[in-house]
Order: sequence, then C-alpha cells, then structure tokens
Amino acid sequence: MSLTRRHLLGALAALPCAIRTARAADKFPDHPVRLLVGFAPGGLTDIAARALAERMGPAMNGNVVVENRPGGQAIIATVAVARARPDGYTLGFAGTNGMILNPLLYTNLPYKQSDFKQLGSMGKSPMVLIVNPALGVNSVAEFVALARKKPGDITCAHAGIGVINHLAMLHFQSQTGTEFQGVPYKGSGPALIDMMGGTVMSTFDFPTSALGHIKSGKLKALAVTADKRLSSLPDVPTMAEAGVSNMELYTRMMISGPAGMPADVVKVLEAAVKKGTEDPGFIKQFADQGVAIEFASSAQMDKILAEENALWAKVIRDNKVPKTELNS
Repeated sequence: MSLTRRHLLGALAALPCAIRTARAADKFPDHPVRLLVGFAPGGLTDIAARALAERMGPAMNGNVVVENRPGGQAIIATVAVARARPDGYTLGFAGTNGMILNPLLYTNLPYKQSDFKQLGSMGKSPMVLIVNPALGVNSVAEFVALARKKPGDITCAHAGIGVINHLAMLHFQSQTGTEFQGVPYKGSGPALIDMMGGTVMSTFDFPTSALGHIKSGKLKALAVTADKRLSSLPDVPTMAEAGVSNMELYTRMMISGPAGMPADVVKVLEAAVKKGTEDPGFIKQFADQGVAIEFASSAQMDKILAEENALWAKVIRDNKVPKTELNS
C-alpha cells in the first residue's frame, strides 16, 4: 500500500509541473521574465540590459524585469541561469567575459557553454586604446615606437588577469612586438582617474566609460578595436587603419537561458530580442556610446561563439595565461 501511495503522491506532485510545461508555449509569458545581470547597477551591461528589457516585454506581451546579481566576473548570475528551470522565465544577460573567457580561464567553473541556449545577441562593443596626452604620442605608430624603445616602462591599466582588456593588452603586445607594464584595477573608474592623474599612461577600455574624458581632451584615443570607425569617435582610426592587424576585439552582449527550454518558448524570446534591437531610439542611444546594435539570432550565435572561443583561446594560449582554480 505504501509503495502505491508513494507513486500516487509522486504523480500528483509532478502533475502541475507537467501541465505547466505542456501549456508553457501557449501562454508564455504569463508572469514576469527575469533577466539576470552579473554586475552592479549603473554600468554598461546593466544599462544595456534594462534598455533591452523595456523593449522585449511589449514585444512578447509580457514584462521583463532586470535583477542584478553582481560578483565573481558575472559567475554568480551565470550559474543561477544555468541552474534555473528551463521554462524561459529566467534569462541571463551575458558578456564575453562570462560566457566565453571564464570557461577558458578557470579549471573548476560550475558551468559550461552547453548549459545554455543562446537566444541572440543585441550587439557588440569594441575597445579603445587610450593614452594620457602627456605621453606625447598622437598615433598608434608613435605609441608602438615609444614602447619598443622602452620595453616594460609604459604602464597599461587593466581590470585583472584574464579580463578582456588585459587580454587585449597581451594581444596588442604580440601583434606589435611591444611590452607594457600591466597595472590591475578593480574597474574602469579608478583606472581612468589614475590615467588622468598620470599614475598610469595607457589602457584598453570601452567607449562608454571613456568617451567623456576623450572628448574633453583629458585622455587621447589612438584607435578602436572595431572593423569600422565609431560614429561617436569619427576621427579615431580602427586598428587596421592604424597598421595593426588581427585586432578586431569586442565584448558581445548575449541573452541566454538554460538549456532545454521548449522550442516555442525560445522562438518567442528570440523574436522579442530581435524586435527590441530594431528600435531606432535604442540603436542611436547605444551608437552614441560606441556600441554597435547588431542582432544575431540563436543559430548565428552558435557560429559566433565558436569563432570567439577560437580567437580568445589562441590569445590565452599564445600569451601563456594560466588557468586558475576558482575559489570556493
């Protein structure tokens, strides 16, 4: 009798879940979708996620709520998405560090790319090579020449070993035969303040953080790591124009959910991401900040991730960046 009762109770307990799963696609979404962001409010990732969420909700007759879960280079938020119920109600807004670099740099990361279903990308942001005007260089060629004369003397700020702008510095070194003195910071704000004060002399940073300082003349932009010039910095050449090849580097802005979501739910979410990125006001808002709004579909993201994995794995391998164990 007890065995039969356990089976009955188990079946009854599972029934609501089974009904929800079967009806998910028909009624999705019937309550708010959470979009987890692995950084504190106010930064580029948070601003972009909120702007997209505002547009995704109406596009699918629902509501998308941004939830900040900062910490561990976005690992906390990314793990939460990987472990969420695959019903489409918990999504993640991930960047290159969280989705691509972390799996390449940590030996015991509690997630892998196959734990996720990519729903699309809203766009990408290149970096800008920035120097203190006191360094006395006006082009990438002059910067490279000075660095070659003084190997290891010119300081270059970055956000920590393995973070995207640290890897950009290492890649630039290997492409130009230069060597810099890397100086780690906890974020762009402190690094840029020290740059303006002359404590450090160069960095690779995102336009969103540095545009105001560049336009005021407090810092000088030498080149962007993009395939074309930015509308917000039209006089700044690309790295290719400046004579440095293989320096098209971006952070991607990706929307993903846990693997195993129903195909119809994925279709609704992907369409909402696409619709959100078509808003002219949205496109202009981020173009002014150096972010190219370029929708990539779920299928396209699989190809992009493979290409980006190969690129960054080579940078890490060529520069002997060690894998480390994630602190528990």
